[in-house]
Amino acid sequence: MRSTFSSPKLNYMKWPIVGSRPSKRRSKQFNFLSLFIGGKKEVLSVADTMKWKVLVINLERSPQRWHAMVEQLEASGLPYERVEAVAGDTLTAEQIAQVFDSKAARHNYHYQLSRGEIGCYLSHLKAWQTILNQQLDYAIVLEDDVVLDAKFRLLPKVIVQCDEAWDLIKIAAPFKQQKSYVLNQLDGFRSVRFKKPPMGACGHVVSAAGAAKLLAQRPPFFRPVDVDLQWQTELGLVVRGLMPFPVDNSHQHGSDIFAMGDRRKQPQRPLLRVKHQLMLYWDSLRARW
Repeated sequence: MRSTFSSPKLNYMKWPIVGSRPSKRRSKQFNFLSLFIGGKKEVLSVADTMKWKVLVINLERSPQRWHAMVEQLEASGLPYERVEAVAGDTLTAEQIAQVFDSKAARHNYHYQLSRGEIGCYLSHLKAWQTILNQQLDYAIVLEDDVVLDAKFRLLPKVIVQCDEAWDLIKIAAPFKQQKSYVLNQLDGFRSVRFKKPPMGACGHVVSAAGAAKLLAQRPPFFRPVDVDLQWQTELGLVVRGLMPFPVDNSHQHGSDIFAMGDRRKQPQRPLLRVKHQLMLYWDSLRARW
């Protein structure tokens, strides 16, 4: 079931598709955001002519994290904007039912998502919608508990050098590292593809084409957002990475999610966990063909 919410703040619009080829699946209009929400000619580089910004997902109740992010981003010199995160513990049962597919979770995932995880996914959906509404070529999407390396400021100039098509570029891997294969060397970074994309949604780059593909298929959703983004074939995504990762994670965002409902206390389905891992392996294998 697709969400039928309309938003007075961010209106769905047509956008220029950049990055990889758009998905064959036709994008459908939806908006769930009312849930929360004279001299010498200057020669410009491609990086200068692209439209982009850093989007930081931040809960209204966490101003201290926003201030910490502002301090880091001001030092980087990159343009940024705050995206107000969705507090999952404020959602009604009806709102959750419109975006979370509990039946699919029962049959295809090993636990039901917590309110915090649902709010987290909706927050990322807002960020992806912002890319399209503002007609950005891409956005660097960050959660508000990250630590930025000195090389973070180089990302725009490096991203434009990525000569392979991409929808999403991982710039952080806060959990288990995954095997990767080097595609190119780019100004101190290695452009890579993964045997399986690493978990974690604290830092990644999303193109307009990638945002369009994701929003054409989500909501509804039934996995956590960082797990969902590992499913390249299912979502039609071309996922790459830039290493060494210029973004690290303090894992404070995870503590906020647990405070709204600890997934570790959710009933677990071990057999479905094994099924999920096998299916994800198959999805990743197909993405490499």
